Amino acid sequence: MVMKELYELTQEMLHGAGVPDYKFDTDCLFEDILKADRLALMLKGGEEVPEPDADRLMSAAEKRCSGIPLQYILGKWEFFGRTFFVGEGVLIPRPDTEVLVEHVIGHFQSVGNHSPEICDLCSGSGCIAVTLKKELPGATVHAVELSSDAMPYLIKNIRHNAADVKIIKGDVLDGRIIENFADPDDFGEFRKIDAVVANPPYLTDKEMTELSREVKHEPEIALQGGADGLKFYRAISALWKEILAPGGLMAFEIGFMQGEAVKDILEKSGYSDVSIYKDYVGNDRVVCGKA
Repeated sequence: MVMKELYELTQEMLHGAGVPDYKFDTDCLFEDILKADRLALMLKGGEEVPEPDADRLMSAAEKRCSGIPLQYILGKWEFFGRTFFVGEGVLIPRPDTEVLVEHVIGHFQSVGNHSPEICDLCSGSGCIAVTLKKELPGATVHAVELSSDAMPYLIKNIRHNAADVKIIKGDVLDGRIIENFADPDDFGEFRKIDAVVANPPYLTDKEMTELSREVKHEPEIALQGGADGLKFYRAISALWKEILAPGGLMAFEIGFMQGEAVKDILEKSGYSDVSIYKDYVGNDRVVCGKA
């Protein structure tokens, strides 16, 4: 089959299967598997595609038609201009999360702190932790993750991006985890850090029953935030405040309808200067407060 025919067939398959961005997805599959962009399609559209390559493309298209996320099929995705490996068991990096990273970077630039100590909770792929370390080279960054399925991706992405990020395996809701920040010079006390950052699970029980077929492939542990979606915000705000320095930053990504609720949680937990920030399409996406 020639390349143009294969391209048209792939589009028809994805469109017929109800893939919303079938044209974009087709382009991504062609670039990844055949190394062919739109220009190559114009110049080489009449050339025969080797059978093994055509088979690989058809196999990938069938996976996409079944609802497997494009990012899992490609095995990687871009975040903040860097490549992160992803697959079953780890949450896919999303543009919304870049808003959280931008605000944390901006905070430390505005206060002139060039060597902050930052803890990224529910780190998953490590896109937040790695990006903060690369954008704030003087920072000490810890990535906390519980999932054994996500851990290989976290390790691989840290190495791939040559980021000196320290990994802590554990449950961010378990009070024992902050023992990792025990002050070696003051028994019973904790070393104070400059920021706690988290994109925690925040979907409600109801929302978990309404997931798209693509999101259903992502790990439930990274999505489910309890009956009202706020379980992690309550626990993290209280528990992790213990290791925040005075004026230290607590920064959350949130669901677009959770702004006021998370702001209220932070204020009732004693944080000051609590603010809600919007994402690129105008939805509430980030809530920050100071200890």
